[in-house]
Amino acid sequence: MNNNLVNRRKALYILLSLFLLGPAAGSLQAQGDEASGSAYSLEQCIAYAMRNQKNIQNATFDKYIAQKRVKELIGIGLPQVTGSAQYQAYIQLPVSLIDIGNFQLDPTSAIPQEVLDTLPDAVRYQSAQFGVNHNLTLGAQITQLLFDGTFFVGIRAAREFTNLQEINIRRTEVETAVAVTNAYYTALLNEERARLLTSNLERITKLVANTDALYKEGFAEKVDVDRLTITRNNLQRETKKTTALVALGYDLLKFQMGMPIEEELRLSERIVDLANVPQLEDLTMEGNFAQGRIEYQQLQQGIVLQEMDRKRNAAATWGSLVAFGNYNYQTFRPRFFSLDVEDKWFSNSFVGLSYNVTFFDGLQKRSRIQKIDLEISKLRNQADVFEQSVLLELRNASTQVVNAWTDVEAAEKNQELAEEVYRISTTKYREGIGSNLEVIDAENSLTQSQINYLTALYNYVLATVELKRVKGEISPYDTSNPDSNE
Repeated sequence: MNNNLVNRRKALYILLSLFLLGPAAGSLQAQGDEASGSAYSLEQCIAYAMRNQKNIQNATFDKYIAQKRVKELIGIGLPQVTGSAQYQAYIQLPVSLIDIGNFQLDPTSAIPQEVLDTLPDAVRYQSAQFGVNHNLTLGAQITQLLFDGTFFVGIRAAREFTNLQEINIRRTEVETAVAVTNAYYTALLNEERARLLTSNLERITKLVANTDALYKEGFAEKVDVDRLTITRNNLQRETKKTTALVALGYDLLKFQMGMPIEEELRLSERIVDLANVPQLEDLTMEGNFAQGRIEYQQLQQGIVLQEMDRKRNAAATWGSLVAFGNYNYQTFRPRFFSLDVEDKWFSNSFVGLSYNVTFFDGLQKRSRIQKIDLEISKLRNQADVFEQSVLLELRNASTQVVNAWTDVEAAEKNQELAEEVYRISTTKYREGIGSNLEVIDAENSLTQSQINYLTALYNYVLATVELKRVKGEISPYDTSNPDSNE
């Protein structure tokens, strides 16, 4: 009877082992078959972000705004032509006092000067109104800037500011590429964990079913079923939580890419593919990479802009010279509507030069130049501090990479050991010389070691991304890639 019992248990567990041999591969294949549509690689995700991320678009708008500012400043140095029209309706004409000695129609009967000098002012000076009630003046004026030192320096400064916006675009692109990369690998990690937990859940569910069948046949105890059921329930809870994290990880990736959250997104890679992971020996961890960083270029460009501003303030000492010309066309009428009055138009014109210079401004310009000198010194100090901070960041990032790779190697060995322990435990249980408690412990250890390996690999990948960022080696992928999805 005992031999029959052992044989039946062997037969049942041989059958059970056949169910447990390849659930992971079958599950992955099924998931791959269910997926539809184009899948995105990391390069394609970054390329999509370069075209659609709003932060990059706004940085590009800033560059265009700076370019328009340059054209606006250039326009100041071009001829300025203005027109004017003025109509005046006098309700009361202006009154002037005239010297009657200067308004004598007949020179032969002019009042002698001796007589004029004896006349009272009330007699000699009489009030009179000149002009008519309605006046219309049409005019045109043209001005041309001939010299202004601040103008030419301002043009150069505006162009340098445009260059700064170009640098800002590259910095935004780099930051976006880093954010997309981190979100991409986070999504891969969550997806791989969900795939792993689903596979383990299928395996433990089959084990529970088979153990329950054995229990009903009298070949297993109720406690064996209960232990496996507890393990299955825990795995179900973890699988549900991880599945929710998968959806959240995809939403985060879409956000970083500038893709609408409601759109469908699938990824073409897996985090366990070591072919896509940079090897430790291929990474450079020594050197001074500060000058290759976008932040350093921004600081240097800031110094250039401050120096331009200093030159502009210094050039204001020489003043400005402007040429101008004016032409006016006028007509006068005693009444607004008058059919018996013929309009007569009179013209006048003039040209001239205008030179303006400030001899003393209360030492304002001196203070501005001193302030700019302090700003330049401050930026140079920031550049020096940045160089030192990059060296510190490099050492920290290098240490993190080495430590992360050590964790990957240890986690990989632990996973291999856990797989072997699980194999031995299930074999012993199948042969009737082991307990299902050993199988449960081996199952838990295997699941945890697999998750630890995925986490270690994920941390290593992110550490290499951070190392590249510190070295200034992160550059957006070519957005003209014909294989890019959109």
